[in-house]
Amino acid sequence: MGKWVAAEIRDDAENLRQVHRRSDKSPLGSAAGYGTPGLPIDRRARARRSDSHSHTSPLRRYNSRAGKAEAQLLFEITLLMQDLGRFAADVLLFYTQEFGFLELPDAFTTGSSIMPQKRNPDVFELIRGRSASALACLTEALGICAKLPSGYQRDLQLLKFPLFRGIDLALQTLDILAPAIDAMKFRPDRIKLDPAIHAAEEANRLVVTEGIPFREAYQRVAAKLKG
Repeated sequence: MGKWVAAEIRDDAENLRQVHRRSDKSPLGSAAGYGTPGLPIDRRARARRSDSHSHTSPLRRYNSRAGKAEAQLLFEITLLMQDLGRFAADVLLFYTQEFGFLELPDAFTTGSSIMPQKRNPDVFELIRGRSASALACLTEALGICAKLPSGYQRDLQLLKFPLFRGIDLALQTLDILAPAIDAMKFRPDRIKLDPAIHAAEEANRLVVTEGIPFREAYQRVAAKLKG
């Protein structure tokens, strides 16, 4: 579980960096979307002076690009929150009494309203639920920009509400997740894996050591486990 979530979050981080690069374009010289007729503004020079990766064509600033930067960022935030929500779901499953693979300290749980002995893993339940909130932000941003006519429209100011909410959701979740993971304690005595989990590894070993086709190795391992 740990290796999986680490790999997913690394991918999410890289995708977020790509969004920053795609959106880091200088808007200077675009005005309200159609440029600045009669003014000799060198957009490339302005972009270099502002440390932007490139300039934005004035005819694209609010036409084809309207809302794209916000939607791209919210899309990657949604993927990040879904990965974190899936991780939280695994934690919640392993925390149940039936599994009991891990423990959570009182600082990251709350007491039950009726069961004196019970501690509820509210932090991870809320992380799991917030993936839906992130998706809602993305859907709202896409809906605002759908079928807008060319040029700047006042509708676009409404993008700030889902954008800032989505960013806040991600930052707040990441802030609490790191200490929550540090506080988790696994219980090795409760973790018992079925030996069959290594069946594919054993079949591959037979292929390498005995030089037999994988199909034959597959059948031998299956027969051994069934017997």
